[in-house]
Amino acid sequence: MQDKETPEHPVTILVADDEEENLIVCQALLNAWGYTVISARNAGDCIRDAAARSPDVILLDAEMPGMDGLETARVLGGNEVTRNIPIVMMMSPNDLGDRLLALRAGATDFLMKPVDPGTLKAKVISLARMKAYNEQMRRAQEGLAAEVAGTRGELEAAIASFSRFVPREFLGCLGRKSIADVTLGDHVESEMAILFADIRDFTSLSERMTPKENFDFLNSYLRRMNPFIWENRGFIDKYVGDGIIALFPGGAGDALAAGVAMIAHIPVYNAQRKSVGYEPIRIGIGVHTGAVMLGVIGHERFMQGTVISDAVNLASRLETLTKDFGVSLIVSSNVLFNLKDPNAYNYRFLDKLKVRGKAEAVSVYEVFDGDPSQQVEQKRRTREVFERGVYEFHGGDFIKSFAHFNSIRGPGFSDKPVEIYRRRCMRIMQIEPEGGEVDMEIPLERNL
Repeated sequence: MQDKETPEHPVTILVADDEEENLIVCQALLNAWGYTVISARNAGDCIRDAAARSPDVILLDAEMPGMDGLETARVLGGNEVTRNIPIVMMMSPNDLGDRLLALRAGATDFLMKPVDPGTLKAKVISLARMKAYNEQMRRAQEGLAAEVAGTRGELEAAIASFSRFVPREFLGCLGRKSIADVTLGDHVESEMAILFADIRDFTSLSERMTPKENFDFLNSYLRRMNPFIWENRGFIDKYVGDGIIALFPGGAGDALAAGVAMIAHIPVYNAQRKSVGYEPIRIGIGVHTGAVMLGVIGHERFMQGTVISDAVNLASRLETLTKDFGVSLIVSSNVLFNLKDPNAYNYRFLDKLKVRGKAEAVSVYEVFDGDPSQQVEQKRRTREVFERGVYEFHGGDFIKSFAHFNSIRGPGFSDKPVEIYRRRCMRIMQIEPEGGEVDMEIPLERNL
């Protein structure tokens, strides 16, 4: 007699695990229950086979080398072809604390290793039925939508489509429920935090890619970065080429949390890029807070929402400053002053700069929580001496400043702001570069 739980229709299970023993066990069990099994030994094979074969369920090992299960789940969830395939994350008892991270990454359920056959069978049956039911409902909804006709249906579809171009948060700030309610000249003034992010050397990267590769790269990058903005209660005002302008009505804490998370994720993204033969990227982020004016500009025939403010311009200039200093995240003093607990972050005073059109100089700070752990520890250890050197420099005591920055240096030490201040002092004191040192074109003063 046929087992009642044996699938009536062909069901395919993709098992991704770098340990051959686990693959053999899972394949034997699933084959015995009447399932077709696809085996993958690494993240790249899993992603490729999932897109090509569209399995009903994916069993994904959390601890694969290279790109781990969490990152693989994010990639699968970001692909239109694979985003709706249920993922069962196979985790060891030591990984159980990472369940929340797994859910955020896109896991549907969990399975503890070593695999219990009864639990495995129950979860596969349940998720395969769920996927089949969802597919049936999706086809029914598509069929129903196809039957909807008339002006009302077309208008609702157009409004839903427009919502992908105009953030709901933007409409909320304007006090509008729908894009259909927006009129030319609508505006509101509000205090917000602004984040400006940009890819380093994008022009040179772009020149080595075809137009399609450029768009694929940008969409891949933005797909990774955007969720960190949304998860921290921000919304995207616009993309400017490879640049992202994001607004945070909740203030500095949300913007800074998003910026640190974006930078911390870049090594993960680069590992995935390396696995498919692409070169790594770097980004720079500037964050500032201030009054902004959100509104609708243009013409009755073509309008667009935008944000206008000196604060936005300053955030953009802070991002540009990250290139000069060779750091990842620079914020204004306004950001630190508006944090509930500034000491929750690792930061150091970086410079005091004149802003074009403003009488008062702006103090700027590097926040380095998103840097690799070794750099974070190095900058924390030298922070006090570094800041004394910066204060002495701005106080005009270049001899003491030079001594402070010299005391920080050592074998294996790499900190571009230290070298910048050393060279500034040397040029002012007319000291020639030491043997083996390459002179750097460092301006003595900067304007924002």
